[in-house]
Amino acid sequence: MFNKKSIVYPDFSVIGVDVHSHLLPGLDDGAATLEDSLEMIAMMRKMGYRKLITTPHVVAAYYPNTRERIEGQMWALREEVEMVEEVEMVEIEATGEYHLDEGFLGLLERGEVIPFGKERYILIEFPWRAYPVRLGEFLSEIDKAGFRPILAHPERVPYLAMKFKSYETLKDKGLLFQLNLCSLTGLYGWPIRMVAEKLITAGMVEVVGSDAHHQAQVRELAKVAQNKYFDRLVQSGRLINHTL
Repeated sequence: MFNKKSIVYPDFSVIGVDVHSHLLPGLDDGAATLEDSLEMIAMMRKMGYRKLITTPHVVAAYYPNTRERIEGQMWALREEVEMVEEVEMVEIEATGEYHLDEGFLGLLERGEVIPFGKERYILIEFPWRAYPVRLGEFLSEIDKAGFRPILAHPERVPYLAMKFKSYETLKDKGLLFQLNLCSLTGLYGWPIRMVAEKLITAGMVEVVGSDAHHQAQVRELAKVAQNKYFDRLVQSGRLINHTL
């Protein structure tokens, strides 16, 4: 079943929990089939992950995933995981990567947003082209719902990266930051790698994730293990992944 391509697996057991991936098959631009999902999970288990909090896109215009659909796919994947030796010890949890768009507040009102962790975190994503003008309203409603927001891959948001002070403003608003580990390998380009390094140096990163959509991105994680900024982040004691 599984791709046997040679790979040296790093030990990410110090992280333990991956926050942000697209492992549920058929819900977005991530895993297309169950076999894709199981192969990625097997690779991540060999890297020392014990739990994967997978986060399909929830975008009104493109991926209008509902709580029922996400949780249904999660349970189906869990059943398969329990039957496959290579992945049976990995715990699968699911929420969404919630895009702050016109549909988000409706999801909150209808109880569609799925929190994770004891602190009831949710993973939110900013629009790519422009700063969310209703951010104050979004954050207020998130707080009223009893959730704590984690911003997905802030290093990849162009208008934030162009003005580093923007990150400080978001921190003042109480946002936690989730960094994509492969940003440190240059996978998304050198400018993004530089921003990722600067965020780590500034002590602004609390959560890391693979943002894995396919097997090649999981293999890319192997390059992170020897990265000095990754080591600095782990040694900082700021990461909360292991608590989730």
